[in-house]
Amino acid sequence: MGKSIDLIKNKNFIVIGLGKTGISVIKKILGLSSSIIVLDNNTGLDLKSVLENIEPGDRSKLKIILGSGGFSEKKILEKINLVVLSPGVPGDIPLVKLAEKNKIPIWSELELAWRLLDNEEKKRTIAVTGTNGKTTVVTLIGEILSASGKNCVVCGNVGLPLIDTISFNNKELNPGGEALKKEFEGPVRIIEVSSFQLERTFEFKPFISVILNITSDHIDRHKTFKNYVNLKLRLLVNQDRNDRAVINMDDRFINSKIKLISSRRKDIPEFIGYSLRLEEGADIFYSDSHIFYNIYGEKGKINVENSLFKGDHNISNIIASAAVALLMGVNKKDIEKAVINFKPLSHRLEYLGFVRGIRCFNDSKSTNPDATLAALNDFGREVTLILGGRDKDMDFSGLINAINKKVKNLILIGESADRIYGQIIKYNYDYKMFKCETLEEAVEKGFEVTGQGEVLMLSPACASMDMFSDYKERGNKFKSLVFSKE
Repeated sequence: MGKSIDLIKNKNFIVIGLGKTGISVIKKILGLSSSIIVLDNNTGLDLKSVLENIEPGDRSKLKIILGSGGFSEKKILEKINLVVLSPGVPGDIPLVKLAEKNKIPIWSELELAWRLLDNEEKKRTIAVTGTNGKTTVVTLIGEILSASGKNCVVCGNVGLPLIDTISFNNKELNPGGEALKKEFEGPVRIIEVSSFQLERTFEFKPFISVILNITSDHIDRHKTFKNYVNLKLRLLVNQDRNDRAVINMDDRFINSKIKLISSRRKDIPEFIGYSLRLEEGADIFYSDSHIFYNIYGEKGKINVENSLFKGDHNISNIIASAAVALLMGVNKKDIEKAVINFKPLSHRLEYLGFVRGIRCFNDSKSTNPDATLAALNDFGREVTLILGGRDKDMDFSGLINAINKKVKNLILIGESADRIYGQIIKYNYDYKMFKCETLEEAVEKGFEVTGQGEVLMLSPACASMDMFSDYKERGNKFKSLVFSKE
């Protein structure tokens, strides 16, 4: 398949982070590499999963160090050719700084995987980023392409690392490689891309890029909103006139940056603008339950009236997905069918039904204020909102302004509860407010104060890691607590 095997053959690596991404990198390259040193701060990790499917003969090339001490950064970097940094690991740790000083390349898994793809595979790539909606969009694009008969795989930040979609010809060097090769032979790769992954990309250049929206998030990691915006726009950095970029014209940050890029660069991708309204210059837009498009002279409309997705943010996601599908040559009937059959994903304004006469919604995936704001827009002033979690140093002022219009009861939980409370009391508010120590206590209070026919919603606007391992665990816990009230 013409892979760039020389990138890894007989090379010495450091992999930092033993999460899903780090494990995938190790399993993929260990057979070809000379050695891999693996570092993770978590001393309680179960190493059994790391060693699964690794040939006994290759294990001697693998050295795993758990914990933050007990080694010399200078010594451990001797003879290292490449450091692969997992997305959850910040780039300012001492080992990374020393590697940079010594001019040792530091890549994300995304960058390593990209360089292992051959040129034909790179032409069949779609990359999606944005603050909110990434997983919904990559999943829906995958459903549309599959329904049209195209071979595709959804990967990246959504769960399956890009590197797991790559197979090498030599089965001995890649156990199970023939089966993997058959499964992913010539697919369109639909890649969800996070800001963390883009921090360490240099040559990543998808054929179609999609930027959905940019709102405040991960400021604790990226320090400023400007840094966060610029990271998202790195998706476009290497694209040229042979590539395509699907852009949300309703997002002022994206719009202003695209105008700046267009004024400064000559060799830029073809921009396809989409909008929720008949925006001047939009190539594809929404009106009266239809998506109208005029892309490269091809005009038409797609009926999405019977879609299960409601709310402007979901319609915007459908438009972006349809734009990509049209660029990939999918006909409008296949797009309509896939959109109508597509069900909302778990933890994304997931309707749990009537419980004790209360409409319950699990929106645990809303991990920033803008996502919660979008969720609230679908309701009247009828919501008991459970809000709070890991404090990522985000700005809640816009959300607080909107809460007065939609919320009757506000229940604060988690690490950020006190900071949100401190911001709210600076405003005039006319809803009841409670602080709870646990999600169990919050749900109990929610059922106590929510009126018949009204809404109880978990939409935290914060990450979950102060109380849970991830948003899925938080959402599943909320669901189990709600269903226990039936």
